Amino acid sequence: MKKLLLVAALQLWCVQKKTFAQNRSNVWELSYQLFVPDCGLDFSSGSPDTFSVWRNLDFFNTNASICDTTGQILFYTNGQWIANRDDDTLMNSEQFNPGWATDTFYSSGGGLGFEQGAIGLPDPGDSSSYYLFYITTEWYYHVDEGLYDDQPFHLSYSKIKMSLDNGLGGIPNGMKNVYAIEDTLWQGRITACKHANGRDWWIISHKHKSDKFYIVLVSSEGVSPPLEQSIGDTLTEYYNYNGFIVDTDNAGQACFSPDGTHYAFVDFLWNVYLFDFDRCTGTLSNFRKDSIGCLDESLCVTLGCSFSPNSRYLYVNTYQRIFQYDLEAMDFASSRVQVATVDSFGFPYIGYFFINQLAPDNKIYLGSWNGIEALHVIDQPDSPGVACDVVQHGLVLPTWSSSVPNFPNYDLGALPGSPCDTVYTTNDTQITDHVFRFYPNPASKWLNIVYNLKDDALFELFDLYGRKVAAVSLYNYFKNRTLDVSGLSEGVYAYSIRSKNTVLQNGKLAVVK
Repeated sequence: MKKLLLVAALQLWCVQKKTFAQNRSNVWELSYQLFVPDCGLDFSSGSPDTFSVWRNLDFFNTNASICDTTGQILFYTNGQWIANRDDDTLMNSEQFNPGWATDTFYSSGGGLGFEQGAIGLPDPGDSSSYYLFYITTEWYYHVDEGLYDDQPFHLSYSKIKMSLDNGLGGIPNGMKNVYAIEDTLWQGRITACKHANGRDWWIISHKHKSDKFYIVLVSSEGVSPPLEQSIGDTLTEYYNYNGFIVDTDNAGQACFSPDGTHYAFVDFLWNVYLFDFDRCTGTLSNFRKDSIGCLDESLCVTLGCSFSPNSRYLYVNTYQRIFQYDLEAMDFASSRVQVATVDSFGFPYIGYFFINQLAPDNKIYLGSWNGIEALHVIDQPDSPGVACDVVQHGLVLPTWSSSVPNFPNYDLGALPGSPCDTVYTTNDTQITDHVFRFYPNPASKWLNIVYNLKDDALFELFDLYGRKVAAVSLYNYFKNRTLDVSGLSEGVYAYSIRSKNTVLQNGKLAVVK
């Protein structure tokens, strides 16, 4: 009788799990090989089934997509183009993600070369809309280093409404390339976690050469101004290794644990960073670090990371090795064990380990830096040590493939007992023609202006004598702008916002030092 009850309970649990699964990561768009059909994976059956498709979009590195709740692909991107479910260009996605990297360096069309350069999220306030967040880079001169390099100057997003283009989706006017963060950022590492209310989202991005994190809340009210938190180490970009200048900005994945309690990332210098994460407040705490060191003569940098389905084990890989950490161990760094060393499969194009992703079948799949016709598989990631069973080139593909998609845990629900686990709803859908918000106020270095405009406007700042001391154009296709106030004296200033010779708003702002 007890066995029957146990079987019934397990069956009920499986049904509930299938019922609550959102299926949004069921389809993986992959590969970059020329002159042959591209390929992908479909997990709708519970295991990965390969498929072939002709499309004009390849995946060099940046890879993001999202499905509807039935597991049907809606759109996907490589950071240069966005495709709809018919593998055609998404409506109004022309000039998506403009910048030096998009338009010049990666102009061949194979996609951007950033790990986690984009991510797709459902709109918490509209079941037929989605957000796509992404970065590109600009070429500029590093004064401190005395050399040229490329860097993201902002985290942008576009809103995609599936009701457009007869259900194929499109970007509404005024909702393309909107800035969520305006600052110099590290390349890639865009990842997200469900809020404790089970509806909203937190997105984390890292300020360049800093210990500062930007944490953006995506809610039914839209994309909020970023929170800022300084924690952990101040990362450096360039490192002299045996006479070679290593650019540490070119690699490193970030990930949340499936239960949302931990956030981790790796950098180019063999370092692993681990934090606790508060889904209610969006804050990081309890910083821990492990320095693996360069264990191979070449290709020893740390690249990928992912958590086991039970959130206990963290997996980190270099090009040639995979390590496992036990988060329940007394000491995080001491728990590291090596679970795999790359073999010579595919020689001379060895399948070096690359970025990885936890899949709907509760296995972890790793791409190959060299782009072989296979993915590596961690078959039992909830098991300790080598029992996790790393199967190299275990999933055979019909074409070359390097990257894997960047997915958050879409299935994570509300946190029971959390002080912020209540989901609020509203029927108020009215949007005014112009709404303005300023932060911080008082400001010391930069003033952020968040707005919603039908037409372009001009923001002007005046001192107490009526002299104009600063101004910035507010373009209607953006939703926020920043104004440099670092050169202004401390005091109170008056502002005016005008559009087409009409004053939209007047007010006062303060500058402090």
